[in-house]
Amino acid sequence: MTELKLQRLPRGRLCLSGIDDGWQWVLARVPALLAGDQPPAVRERLLPNPSNNAEINRDWRELVVPELEALWKVNYELMAADLARLEADPDQSDRARITFPENHAAAWISAINQARLALGARWNVTGADMNRPLRKPGSDPREHDILLIHLLASALQLFIETSP
Repeated sequence: MTELKLQRLPRGRLCLSGIDDGWQWVLARVPALLAGDQPPAVRERLLPNPSNNAEINRDWRELVVPELEALWKVNYELMAADLARLEADPDQSDRARITFPENHAAAWISAINQARLALGARWNVTGADMNRPLRKPGSDPREHDILLIHLLASALQLFIETSP
């Protein structure tokens, strides 16, 4: 996989470049991971009860959770729409790029981070898992998704470093 680059363009635009086939697959996984119903472990990780008080938790679930889920959906759908505008990079014949409005960066950050958290919760990934040397994933889906978490972290870092 190549190194991704994110640069600011005139008129409030960003360009994500250096996208090879591997990065295309990684980035496309984000909306795909978030679009469906999430297993209970993922929902608990993303939307934990805020209190030990049953009434507060009920209010949270009724009043706040639907709004958060709607916001998250807008974020990953915006990212998916940007990804659909992938085009050949005229400066690198074997790479692609995406140009999108700078104000979409927060949606990308949210969606990428949410996908990382979802993958971690799905497999009960620990800090020890993330700090050990990467293993060759082979046919192990857990190892595969730990590698995906690391790759998404690299993309996330790029967006955070480029954000105003």
